[in-house]
Amino acid sequence: MSQARIISFHYFLRTAILLGFSSYIVVLSKANALTYYIAPRMMIYVKIASVVLYIIACFQGYMALRAYWGNPVTCECEQPVSRSVLRNTLAYGLLIIPLFIGFGLPDTALSSTMVAAKGMNLSASKSSLTKTAAAPTTGSTGTTGSTTSKATTETATKATDPAPAAAPSIPSTEMPAPANTDADLQKLFQADKEWDEDFSKIGMILYKKDTIVVKPEIYMEILSSIDLFKNNFIGKKIELTGFVYREDNMASNQFVVGRFAVSCCSADATPYGVMIDFPTAATYAKDMWVKVTGTVQNGSYNGNDIFIIKATQIDKMAAPSSPYVYPNFEPLKELQ
Repeated sequence: MSQARIISFHYFLRTAILLGFSSYIVVLSKANALTYYIAPRMMIYVKIASVVLYIIACFQGYMALRAYWGNPVTCECEQPVSRSVLRNTLAYGLLIIPLFIGFGLPDTALSSTMVAAKGMNLSASKSSLTKTAAAPTTGSTGTTGSTTSKATTETATKATDPAPAAAPSIPSTEMPAPANTDADLQKLFQADKEWDEDFSKIGMILYKKDTIVVKPEIYMEILSSIDLFKNNFIGKKIELTGFVYREDNMASNQFVVGRFAVSCCSADATPYGVMIDFPTAATYAKDMWVKVTGTVQNGSYNGNDIFIIKATQIDKMAAPSSPYVYPNFEPLKELQ
């Protein structure tokens, strides 16, 4: 094969690869499946990237035609194309294989399988998508089967040791003294740390509501506020949606309703959830989407103090079009 044909082949192959990636982004966007992989705030950049890839592919196609017709395509300042079959196979394979996988596999949301690998976090206030991890110490809840120190960590990590058998949660019905004035309310929700101030303000707003509806738009923020000031919310009615997650050592009346929190893309997805106490909990299958209505109670799991929902009603529901939750940097506006 002549040198011109070899160069033309490389340019045609590059054109096909670039068009493949550009088309894949378009296909995902048309199918509303981009939300399975990236956060909404990143979608505009990915869509722009698909246009840029298409433009570059057109240029590569033009260069391929010039080479095929025997016209010069470089200024002789570029590195010549490799003649090694092995090198070319490895180089192009690193791009072609992911492309085939992307088109070949179904587009689905993360599920319990990923939770089992990462660990479900039952204490949202002790984790943050923007904080860095610190060494865990015994004291407060992190992920199921692990413990973290509230004073030293903002990101919970899954423990590697086998978790002990779970003891049945014993809900507390003790209500805190009601806040009759704004001064009383501020005392109930006094922030210990500077970064807890927003959670304190959220808590005061939630405290005044008859029913706390955990909106997906401020999912993490609401759960963090309840977790930080859980004693103030004992007995409060709450509504929560999410998928069912269950571990082998959970009691028959327990499961977790969870969501994946995504900061940038699915690679950084972290599962967060709330333990549910319901007599017929065992009848709800893993990954089933449900809406839970109940009251906030104190509970424990794997020796850690957490808040749980003593459910009074559980309704099955279809999975939402956007199954993940995302950081909200202005959560107070969502509550107004």
